[in-house]
Amino acid sequence: MIKHLRFFMLNLLVLVSAAVMAQTTIDFTKLTWSNPLVQSPYTFSADKNSGSTTPTQNPNSKDIRLYAKNSLTISTSSGKICKIVFHISTNGLKQWADFTPNNGSVTVSKEKQTATWENAEGATSVTFTVGAKCKYGTAATTKAGQFFFNSVDITELGGTSSTSTSLTFGADVDGKTFIVREGDSFADKTATVTPADAKGSISYASDNEEAISVNPTTGAVSFLAFGKATITATFTPEKGYLGSSASYTINYRQAADPTKVVFDTNEGAFDCFGNENKYKEGEFDFVDLNGDSYTFTVHNAMLNNYEGGLQLKKVSASDATQQGYVVSPTFSKFPYGYRVTVKYKDQNAPELECVNYSEKVAVTDDANGTITMDVPFADGTFKLLGGSQVAYVQSIELTPLAKKETTTMSFPKEEYNLTDINAIRNFSSPKATVKGENGEAIEGLKIVYTSDNEVLADVDENGVVWLSDKIAGTATITAYFYGNEKYAACQASYKINVTKKEPQPVTMTFPQDVYTCYTNEAPLFDGFQPTIKDEAGNELNLPVKYSSSNVDFCMVTGSGTVLLSQNPGEVTITAKFAGNDDYQPAQASYVIKVIKKEKKDAGISFEDTMIMIDLANPNTTVKDLGFLNPNNLAVTYSSNKTDVAEVDAEGNVTLKKAGRVNIDVTFAGNDEYKAASASCTLIVNDYRTTPELSFDQEEYTANMREGNTFSGATLYNESEVAPLSYTSSNEEVAEVAANGVVILRSTGETTITVWFAGDKNFKAASASYKLTVVDEVVNGIQGITIDNMPEDAKVYNLNGQRVNTKALKSGVYVVNGKKVVLK
Repeated sequence: MIKHLRFFMLNLLVLVSAAVMAQTTIDFTKLTWSNPLVQSPYTFSADKNSGSTTPTQNPNSKDIRLYAKNSLTISTSSGKICKIVFHISTNGLKQWADFTPNNGSVTVSKEKQTATWENAEGATSVTFTVGAKCKYGTAATTKAGQFFFNSVDITELGGTSSTSTSLTFGADVDGKTFIVREGDSFADKTATVTPADAKGSISYASDNEEAISVNPTTGAVSFLAFGKATITATFTPEKGYLGSSASYTINYRQAADPTKVVFDTNEGAFDCFGNENKYKEGEFDFVDLNGDSYTFTVHNAMLNNYEGGLQLKKVSASDATQQGYVVSPTFSKFPYGYRVTVKYKDQNAPELECVNYSEKVAVTDDANGTITMDVPFADGTFKLLGGSQVAYVQSIELTPLAKKETTTMSFPKEEYNLTDINAIRNFSSPKATVKGENGEAIEGLKIVYTSDNEVLADVDENGVVWLSDKIAGTATITAYFYGNEKYAACQASYKINVTKKEPQPVTMTFPQDVYTCYTNEAPLFDGFQPTIKDEAGNELNLPVKYSSSNVDFCMVTGSGTVLLSQNPGEVTITAKFAGNDDYQPAQASYVIKVIKKEKKDAGISFEDTMIMIDLANPNTTVKDLGFLNPNNLAVTYSSNKTDVAEVDAEGNVTLKKAGRVNIDVTFAGNDEYKAASASCTLIVNDYRTTPELSFDQEEYTANMREGNTFSGATLYNESEVAPLSYTSSNEEVAEVAANGVVILRSTGETTITVWFAGDKNFKAASASYKLTVVDEVVNGIQGITIDNMPEDAKVYNLNGQRVNTKALKSGVYVVNGKKVVLK
């Protein structure tokens, strides 16, 4: 918010009649603006000045809106003397401006949010103009703005004319400005009214009571703070006279000290910028308290109208050159240097530095809004920067530093001329020597070194210079002693001149411009080394740096060795010689192309992809099956049905049973041949006869009392297949020998099976019988005696072999499980 609204419109229409007539209120928020706006008997009209905009109704706030430099006229057709009170809208209070009436005066009350016009001459109209300072916002963010009124109260006070009066402080006071310095005396001013018999009272008021107050009755002034105030005397008449007023201005300033230089915004020190509110750059004269002007170099600075004084722009986030700063001139009145104290506003501390002094020496006191630094040179200058925020500088004060013991500084030589590369690289940095008034060297002083050409000669805090051996030129190295409480500041310089002979051109070539290889050969290529020659054709051994145009495809080492991908692609390898004092830079390149080599067909196949084969010959090979491998490639074999046929790693095929099976051959591929596979389907047939094997009975009983073996089962093997093998399902009861004889072990049951594994003529076959082993006592031969054996009887001899009933001899036999005697 604005702290003060000064001189908006003081005192319009002081009324001569004490009788107050009816008050009329016109509410602009309920009206539609037209030009003129007539609300009888009153008329409101607006005129625009050159370049301004005619006021219009604000559709949002519904106020009367006036821009800077607009004017508004209010008149009454009643011919009555009026008092007009304008009610300022909230928008208006957020802005600041000055207003100029064509007669009478205007008084602004920020607390009441009103502007009151009282006519002093009896005129029934007034025109006032909005000043050019009308702005939005605060001092830091002001921009061209507008002023708003939302209603007006008009009070008619009666008579149309009265006797005029004239109030005056005297011709030498009215309208004059008096400059009063701190400590100066000031004679109070009183006003008198003409005619002398005019009845009424005189009162006094100050428009800046915080700086200069005035006794409302006597007119005596009191100085409270530095600043400017206008003192106005007002004659308030009784009936029959018109009121009048007179004023003068006091500019109260601090006392000027001839030994100091003070730039104070309240003293107009920075008025050289004007009131355009634009950042400027160039040279501007700052005026101090003593009236002397000093030329400062300015960049992005301006005069801030909101009590900010000198405004320095904030650093741009994207462009550091946008930072505001001012650089002082030298101040010859300070032979031993000076202390600079900067007062700033709103805790927005600026930055303060001594030009050419690398160390930070400024001290900031944010609580009191000051920053201080010593500039210990008679010709020293300072630089004031906006820093990381907008800075508002209110004053700059320079006070002299006390005289100190004189010092002198010197270097062993004033100039060094270097031409040889070794001399440049081995330059030994000289040290500065500081001596006192007695000519003796002073030790332990802090000396700061700077270079005016850091590209050629960079100097560190100890005075060590690092010279570039790449360029020629001149650099001045300056040493500063900034003084201390005992010794005065001093400085000295020396110059370094570097001259160099012109380097010779060289040529660089590679053995090939383009190198092509297959993907499998890529890892075997190490890259080329360039040949460098001078103008005479002599080969030179100069350092080069290699680079690859495609590091994802090919990397190159510092020695030029390449690491190529085994994928197809292309890359450019470049070798560069950076140049030196003797030879100019050079470079050369070559291209590496890695291509994919086409592989041959493997050529593996079967002559026939389907073959019928007889199980009678169970063993064969893939080669016998017609597999072709003309390139003798390493292949693998497999069978999709190993129960029909198996194949081993050497390609040997073993047939197992009748069926359909695929014999597959696979080649994985290599650098020369493509991967491939071949397959042959075998239809395995089994044309052999199944032989008939059977026993004459399905069940037998053997008595362990009759012997430990049993051979009573008769086997029928009509095809006479062999060899045969026997098994017992329960060897704890009985085992069986290779010839089929059963060896009894214990009582119980077991199954005796005879097996034929099969051969090329016959299929496998088997037969079995159940054997029950008992342990029973036998008393002689038990059975029957017969003369003739029935032909269909099953007869076995005592060895367990079945015999033919048609050719039986007399003896003992087993017939249908019973022993009989044949006579």
